[in-house]
Amino acid sequence: MSVFIAVVSHGHADLIKKLGTLKCLAKEFNVVVKNNKPEDIESYCKENGISLIDKSYGLGFGENNNCIFEYCRSDLGMKESDHFICLNPDVKVGNDQISKLIELMILDNIKIAGINLYKDSNYTVYDNSVRDFPQFFDFASSYLSKENKTIIDKRKIVNPKKVGWIAGSFLAFRASHFENLLGFNERFFMYCEDIDICYRSNEINEPITYFPNIKALHLAQHSNRKLFSMHFLWHVKSILIYCFGKKLKVKSRLEKNG
Repeated sequence: MSVFIAVVSHGHADLIKKLGTLKCLAKEFNVVVKNNKPEDIESYCKENGISLIDKSYGLGFGENNNCIFEYCRSDLGMKESDHFICLNPDVKVGNDQISKLIELMILDNIKIAGINLYKDSNYTVYDNSVRDFPQFFDFASSYLSKENKTIIDKRKIVNPKKVGWIAGSFLAFRASHFENLLGFNERFFMYCEDIDICYRSNEINEPITYFPNIKALHLAQHSNRKLFSMHFLWHVKSILIYCFGKKLKVKSRLEKNG
């Protein structure tokens, strides 16, 4: 079985080169970078055996990853039994951690999974990437009172555990499962598409599994969501789609899957 790693670059060429993560991963796995804007990374990819999709700029997170999935399937020969990982360019993860994850997913027949992301290289500061499914009030509370009750305390989890959803910074799928879910819902341009795909997976009895002992560093630089900024408006739109379009959306997608 092969592993295909999807990375969307929004002007992250310098960071990708500096981290060196993709260069190392490409020695063992199939790494595909998709540019979402013109940037100088073609020669770096060629030198390090990284596939590059350098077209169709300005797409949302979900659509970009769906594009990479189709490329892996049509151009790189990805099979249903292979694994497809969505990886942010600002995540530093070792080859051994990827191999361990895939081994455990195969062993326990897990079709969707996430790992333990940290904010520091000493692995002491957790990234709040594991959460329960939110309600509309939870989104409102996170903005108004800066309180988010959906965050799951990672300190209390020591063994693999089924959780609500995990941030799209690192999401691993069996290729057949990603296809069954019809990939990410492209109605979400940015934000909540990771919640949505985990929710839809849970609806067909395939909840996401969190592996606390598989670790990576997330150098997250969250975009400003100041009131009425573009990122704020994208977030609000995604919240409305997730909260109020949920039932119809899930029903129609499950019907398409038979």
